[in-house]
Amino acid sequence: MFTLFPLKSFHRRRTFIRILGLVLAWILFLEVLQLRQTFYLQQDDVDSWIGSDPCEGLEGLSDVFVVLKTGATEAFEKVPVHLSTTLRCVPHYDIFSDYKEQIAGHQVHDALDGVNPDIVASHPDFEYYRRLQQHGKDGFSAQEVGQWLQAKNTNSGRDSPGWKLDKWKFLPLAEKALQLRPEAKWYAFVETDTYVLWRNVLEWLLEFDESKPQYLGMQMQIGDVVFAYGGAGFFISKPALTKVVEHRRAHLKNYDEFTAAHWAGDCVLGKALADAGVPLFWSWPNLVNEQPSNMDFNASFGNMYKKLWCHNAASYHHLSPADIDHFSAFERRWNRMNPDVLMRHADVFRQYILPRIVPEHADWDNLSEHDHGFSNSLDDCRRICELEDDCVQFSRSGRTCKTSSVLRLGHERSETAVERVTSGWLMDRVYAFVEDMESTCTNEDWVLP
Repeated sequence: MFTLFPLKSFHRRRTFIRILGLVLAWILFLEVLQLRQTFYLQQDDVDSWIGSDPCEGLEGLSDVFVVLKTGATEAFEKVPVHLSTTLRCVPHYDIFSDYKEQIAGHQVHDALDGVNPDIVASHPDFEYYRRLQQHGKDGFSAQEVGQWLQAKNTNSGRDSPGWKLDKWKFLPLAEKALQLRPEAKWYAFVETDTYVLWRNVLEWLLEFDESKPQYLGMQMQIGDVVFAYGGAGFFISKPALTKVVEHRRAHLKNYDEFTAAHWAGDCVLGKALADAGVPLFWSWPNLVNEQPSNMDFNASFGNMYKKLWCHNAASYHHLSPADIDHFSAFERRWNRMNPDVLMRHADVFRQYILPRIVPEHADWDNLSEHDHGFSNSLDDCRRICELEDDCVQFSRSGRTCKTSSVLRLGHERSETAVERVTSGWLMDRVYAFVEDMESTCTNEDWVLP
């Protein structure tokens, strides 16, 4: 008699919990579905709103001169997309490479034509440049170009002749920019896999006095030199650019020698600016060094008090031409729907990344890194993740299970790959992550002086 009531109560509670779980799961499913429909509308419905002026609200952009840096082996692949996206509204810009040519009706200038002729004629870094100027791009075999494009990063940069030559471009480009647009207030230096969110950047630059030397960029350090990481883009005021150009002219031999002995051109420029009395203003997490799909939106970059999630987005890096085109469509749609709000990294996650996160995705690598070894199935791998309190995602490559406490979207993996990869996410924990992250924000938006 006395044991029946507790058993009934237990079964009722268990039934209630199951029903509640199903209701919550259904709510989460509807929210994911709504976000996913919104996301694909943003991509597929571009033509219906393309008539709106994408350049509206970009006051101050005429005061910025943009330097887009590229190289001969990548220019035809990577430059054109910028002409219809990141540079579409920019009135004053030039494109610089190691080879003078025309791309899509736009002149690409030689960034290195002012380097000391003795260095060009004799330094090993310029062997590629000499061949390029003498024979053009047809002077390289398809095998050579393929090897260079697939070259891996090392502790001293990418192992390709074009990358080794790239370090020589930074200081000459500073001088060329000042000569070409002396009336500019700001000079922006970007690369072909950099995405700049101009509406946000222009609002940010208003917080700085452009009449004083300013050097803004994502902080990096090599040895004792702190400098702006080139891939994230960096911004230099005219007084700062004038100082470094004049300083370099007065010490040209020293900086040629320093460049020859170094491997990173953005570091070379950062040292010259520091020597000229212009220190770097540390600009992470507004400027970042990764693309949204591969990014840890909970990153602290050594500073637990600065939440990337909460800050406005000013740039991303490592985007392919397809990524740039895709993100540009998203940004334009977002700006049109939010004319009075600046886009945060959180908005990028919620509306660009989250709609593509699903319980299971075949031929997809979500960059899970914790290797658990053999697993019988994807369901087994999922259960391993569920047993880890902080696990949010998992993947199975061949028969190897990996999990991760870092939430990332990742990227497609070809179904013809040697080992096919299937990825998955624990959706309840994904949504808990979003809510937890939002609760940490306390009105941060810009990194300011």
